[in-house]
Formats: sequence, C-alpha cells, structure tokens
Amino acid sequence: MIQSDVIELHQEFFRDFGFEYDSAEKLFYKSFPQGNQVIYLNFSEYSDINYLEYSLGIRIHQVEQLIHEFLPTVMDYADKSITLIQTPDKISKKLPPRYIIETEAQVQEAMEKAENFFKTLGFPWLDTMIDPFNLEKEFTARKDKPFQSQNFVYNAFRSVALSRFYSSDDYPVLRQFYLEKIKEKDMTPFSIAAFLKFLDYLDKVPA
Repeated sequence: MIQSDVIELHQEFFRDFGFEYDSAEKLFYKSFPQGNQVIYLNFSEYSDINYLEYSLGIRIHQVEQLIHEFLPTVMDYADKSITLIQTPDKISKKLPPRYIIETEAQVQEAMEKAENFFKTLGFPWLDTMIDPFNLEKEFTARKDKPFQSQNFVYNAFRSVALSRFYSSDDYPVLRQFYLEKIKEKDMTPFSIAAFLKFLDYLDKVPA
C-alpha cells in the first residue's frame, strides 16, 4: 500500500463532495469565489511502521497574494500557499493526529474513519471557513496561541490582513497586539521592517 493507492481509493468519495485531485500539488481542492478548500493526504512508509495523515485548509486568494508582496517567498509560492491548515484532531479531540498502519485492514479502517470525519465535521468546518469573516474570527481567537501549522510571522500577517479586509473592528486591536509581539519575540530586522511596511499599507486601505 502506497500513497497513490490511498489517494485513488479516496478519489470517488471526495469527488462526490465536489473535490478534484491536483496531482502536481498532491492535494484535493474545491474552489469557491474567494479561494480554495484543500485536503492533503500523506502516507508515510517506514521499515517497521506506516502512518496515514490528513490535513484540511482554506486559501483566501486576496490574503495570500497580498502578504507575499511583503514577505520573502520562493517563485510561485504565493499562488500555492494556504491561509490556514488544520489537522482533524484540532477540530475533534476524538481523532488521532495520524493513523498507525500495520496491515491492509487498518488502512481500510482508517479511511472509513477519515471519510466519516469529513462528512460529519470536516466538510462543515471547511464550508464555515470559506466565509473570510469566520476565518478571521478563527485567527483572532487564537492570537495568544498561534496555529502550529505556520510560523509566527505568517500568522501575524494573515491575521491582520483578514481583520483589515473582513472585520475592521478587530483590526486596531490586532494591529497593536502583533506589533508588540513581533518586537517582543526578537524577530529579525527584516521581518520587523516588512511587518511595519505591511501595516502602513493596510492603514491606507479604505475602510
């Protein structure tokens, strides 16, 4: 059993919910007007044990294109970056961060559990997060404990961008919060300068 096998076995299920598989980016995706919903699947094989992992996320095109005008980025990354990625265990504490796979039967069992998760919690979570207002609230609620899936600088840029465009009442508070934090954390002079330049840009965006 290898990753391509698991992906092929999942394709019909995800297609039924409107997701297509991008073989170049190795993800399932579903577009909406402001961006994409994405689902990653990773099957890791080792000599003594294997792991099957899932993650799901949201990309807001406006946010990703903008922040990468101010942050150093590799070519085309701004077209591929994801605004927020979560693992199923962050959405439901009843789920493991990854499935341990030792037999073919465990693959089938893990896939069934994963598909049940997506039908009951995963897809509804994604559908909630396609509203940038809800995504902004998710970032705001986690400002004191940034998401593990991204470093602090990216978290700060995305959070203030979302608040400026989709929840202007939160923007002044988050602006000051991250401005203080980015200095407290002894970030590189480049990161601080980039963030100050970014805030200056956002300050001038019409409300």
